[in-house]
Amino acid sequence: MITVGVDIGGTSIKIGVVDTSNGSILQSTSFPTPHSPARNFAQSLAEFVRIAIRGREVSPVIGIGVPGAMNADRTLVRNPPNFPGWKEEPLAAYIREALPEFATVVMDNDAKVATLAEARFGAGRGESHFLLITLGTGVGGGIWADNAIFRGATGGAGEFGHVTIDGNGDLCGCGAKGCIEAYLGRSYFISRSRRRYLDERPDTLLAELFDSNTCEPEDIARFAAAGDEFSRTVLAEAGVMLGIACASVAKLLDISLFIVGGGIAQAGDLVFASARSALRSNVFAHQRDVVRLVPAMLGPSAGVIGAALITAE
Repeated sequence: MITVGVDIGGTSIKIGVVDTSNGSILQSTSFPTPHSPARNFAQSLAEFVRIAIRGREVSPVIGIGVPGAMNADRTLVRNPPNFPGWKEEPLAAYIREALPEFATVVMDNDAKVATLAEARFGAGRGESHFLLITLGTGVGGGIWADNAIFRGATGGAGEFGHVTIDGNGDLCGCGAKGCIEAYLGRSYFISRSRRRYLDERPDTLLAELFDSNTCEPEDIARFAAAGDEFSRTVLAEAGVMLGIACASVAKLLDISLFIVGGGIAQAGDLVFASARSALRSNVFAHQRDVVRLVPAMLGPSAGVIGAALITAE
């Protein structure tokens, strides 16, 4: 089936025409995310979709991946931290109203749709249990359990970004302190790294970018790969925090496979080496030899592919 998948992120919206039989993306584009009230957002999204699929014959069902918690029937988006002013928004209805050419709008959490994509066509293929972690503007998670997405009592299971690693730690956009998102979310990670630079004034290739407040995670990864010690240190410490949070999930849910994609995960072993060490150091003794932390395979395409796949769920 040829279906449209939409991946809504805090920074950009990705739209793709997907062959759901094999996960291939036949046509794709992306746009900056408009930060506007939900109904206006849906109108803007509709225009993006029409541009993206121009000239294509597609299924009348469209799949949407959305950041933030949702209600059980996946029609409401609840207080997404990276969309200021949104409360409980009936986004599916708004999108259906804005895109009458589609008979059905199917919506789900963005990390959950990426989880489905990795389970079908990526690093989770053939696995019955794993946790997918998405690092980006925010930090998302999806639990794959017994060959299906685990949703919990109200549909909100899997919010890995809001696992607390320090009850007295940095304030997260959700209102709590010490969430892993408050350390590894894109803007939080940069802000924390810059604060450390300003406090310590180390000799680093990042100095000019920090002084001009123009540093991005990609810059830290690039300079770390070139041997910059400060860059390597902040990435390694991010890995430790990631590994500790994963260990909490491993002990709670008896999950042994952690698939990590997006954001600073693109730095590879500069993050993963310390994450794996922290994971193994903080799980039960009988789990140490079986826990695995691996990179996601589908990269930034996972959300679009998964959004298309949910139309057939």
